[in-house]
Amino acid sequence: MGRGRRLYGLSAVLAALGLAGFALVLGSLLKSGLPILTWHFLTSSGPGGIGPEILNTAVLCAIALVVTVPLGLMVAVYQGEYLRRRSRRVRELDHLRATLMSAPTIVVALVIYRVAVGWWHWPVSLMTGALALAVINWPFMVAVSRSALASVPDSYREASLALGASRFETVIKVVIPAALGNLIEGIGMSLARLAGESAALIVTAGVNVSQHWSLWGPGETLAVHIWYIRTEGLVSGRDAEAAATGLTLMIGISVVLWLASRAARLFGRSQGGYDGA
Repeated sequence: MGRGRRLYGLSAVLAALGLAGFALVLGSLLKSGLPILTWHFLTSSGPGGIGPEILNTAVLCAIALVVTVPLGLMVAVYQGEYLRRRSRRVRELDHLRATLMSAPTIVVALVIYRVAVGWWHWPVSLMTGALALAVINWPFMVAVSRSALASVPDSYREASLALGASRFETVIKVVIPAALGNLIEGIGMSLARLAGESAALIVTAGVNVSQHWSLWGPGETLAVHIWYIRTEGLVSGRDAEAAATGLTLMIGISVVLWLASRAARLFGRSQGGYDGA
């Protein structure tokens, strides 16, 4: 009992220290960036505006999710519903996924640059950056999808099969709808993760904003913009602009996570999903 109380006290102290550090960072961002965080700042282009960066961030994340959500779900269904959990193929897929997840994103980006730009002759562009984000996000989506599917009790599957449904029908009509709430929440976390990526996009999407927007033109995101103006930018007031951009990114991620949580609860209830409670 005494050891449990000590561990609880240590956890509380560490949590308080983490919150205090976050509060200091947030306070610094608010003090520096809030005065210039205006509608003009959010919508205009060029010095003193991040409108194109917001658009590029949304487009890159959307393309990456459109590619990786179905691919990740298909691999998760194949592993969890059709293969034996300790089979050789499951181990091979898990090894590939673990390798991609543990690799630094800049290394993945350099490989994508070599393949897309060097072999396929793609330009450094939003499409190249989207390809890099898709490769980075795929193993995460597989893990999220497997966790969501695993949260569905086996009794759901057994009942469906006992009523004469095929395994495919069971997966489509029973398992995925029951796991939909957890899947949506995982997609929200994936989107937040992609929005903060910078190193891979510096190499593949570039650090410039094209005057004529195109998927095949360069386009920096909010995270890359923060890095650029803090390291290479020569504009006046760069600290305030970086802080305001950081606030914008934090607010956007918070909104995404909140909406994903609300949608997960809504769809989980409407589909009769299992939330693990």
